[in-house]
Amino acid sequence: MSVLHGSSIGAVEDALELVLDGNSNYINGQQWNAAGGRDGTKVVMVNGPTYNQLGTIGYWRFNGSNQYGYITNLNYGPNSDDGEFPKLTCHVWFRTSANSGSTSISANWSFIDFDRSEVFNFYPMQNGRLGFSGYAGNTSPTYLDRQSTNANIANNQWRLGTAVWDNSLSTGTLKFYIDGELDSSYNHNGANPLGRPRSRRWGFIGEGSEAAGENGSRNNTYYQGDIARIVLLKSAQTANDVREEYLKHKVRFGL
Repeated sequence: MSVLHGSSIGAVEDALELVLDGNSNYINGQQWNAAGGRDGTKVVMVNGPTYNQLGTIGYWRFNGSNQYGYITNLNYGPNSDDGEFPKLTCHVWFRTSANSGSTSISANWSFIDFDRSEVFNFYPMQNGRLGFSGYAGNTSPTYLDRQSTNANIANNQWRLGTAVWDNSLSTGTLKFYIDGELDSSYNHNGANPLGRPRSRRWGFIGEGSEAAGENGSRNNTYYQGDIARIVLLKSAQTANDVREEYLKHKVRFGL
């Protein structure tokens, strides 16, 4: 599949999988067209998430009960069109206040989801932390399950959450950044690329995936809050790269 060259995000262009930006130029009714990444990729909204334009901020609001979007043209895992993730960076600009105090990983699920037990997902937990889960196993399963930040992000303010996975060394490393600053880091001995050797999965925004095909099976666990921008790469961005994403876009969010 061909690759678009999106706007500068401090990364190797060929590592760019998906850029979704709330700029109104990329909105067509209930369709969120990709600003960069794989050719022809878009998110088709279901059950009416609302697109809002407030000053320089364009964003989608999800009600947490039945609204979501399915991602076209992207699928990961064995025998997929787009492969595995030996390295991954995912940036999400979001705003949420959902915080029940629970450590459940499926109560406000997800920013972006290609199935936590098959490839990966990135989400706010109900205790107000950011969470990341994924499958990086071999003959012995290795789950990156309920890995989470130290900081509470459910304060109804615009935040940048970033997860970085790097399997290039003998020990896989998962790092979380909040607003461009390192929050926490986890090591996983013997881990493989995310998505190996599990099942092919398609993705969703604002919902959990079990999808073996585009807009396929879901978890029926919905995200409550706003999403303005998502960047997904097959590279492990440096701390300086993550900081660049924050500094480049913070002004539009009043930060």
